[in-house]
Amino acid sequence: MPPVNPSQGVDAHAHVFSASAPAVSGARHRPGYAADVDAWKSFWPRAGITHGVVVQPSFFGGDNREMLETLAGDPLRLRGVAVLRPLADEATLARFHAAGVRAIRLNLKGANDIGAYAGPPWRDLYDRVHAHGWHVEVFADEGMLAAIAPVFGDSQVAVAFDHFGDPGSGRRVVDATFAAAARLARTREVWCKLSAPYRLSGGDAVQFAARWLDAIGPRRLVWGSDRPGAGREGRHEYQQLREALDQWVAPELARAILWDNAARLYDFR
Repeated sequence: MPPVNPSQGVDAHAHVFSASAPAVSGARHRPGYAADVDAWKSFWPRAGITHGVVVQPSFFGGDNREMLETLAGDPLRLRGVAVLRPLADEATLARFHAAGVRAIRLNLKGANDIGAYAGPPWRDLYDRVHAHGWHVEVFADEGMLAAIAPVFGDSQVAVAFDHFGDPGSGRRVVDATFAAAARLARTREVWCKLSAPYRLSGGDAVQFAARWLDAIGPRRLVWGSDRPGAGREGRHEYQQLREALDQWVAPELARAILWDNAARLYDFR
């Protein structure tokens, strides 16, 4: 691992969107306000953040235009996570890579058929994503990680779980979650975003951070604010969320999480 750089840090999970673009049909929630990139950046200096990752919000589906426009406004300090259909062509992947996209997101909240994501079109996309050096980011329901892990089969694509992977609330489910994460990590890079503790269905963020550290190691953890916390607005202030990381892990590891790990995952220089 390269030396920790205390002067730089990455917020690896935030959403940027206008108030006017329409939501896709069936969206669970569409905020009635704008989440402005400059407002997000205004919190960075005090928190020691210098770079950010813009994650495509679920309510825009595969319409990535606003995310790509945001990246274009600050290509050195921003990266993106896109939502793509499995038949996305190579020209699209190349264009998105040039724009700063480094991952695709699978939003499996409420998914009725997780097994469908193991089918040939998706497996092909995972392989092509891996070839570009990207990863797959997964947003899952409580305690569903163990059911999702087999989706990736023998592909080598790296996988990152949002929001602590929401391990669940019962001991048996939580143990199964981390056992599955450890098994998956034997065949590929597995990452976890220590983000949005207010979205956890049960358990404690300190406990879960320790379990992730044990399951996948210190080099595979990143931090994100989840700003603006769509659907959970007002739960925490930005600075509180940043300072919470220092309670979840040791200070030296927190500094590595904020820069070294995230810079490696999202290709920041």
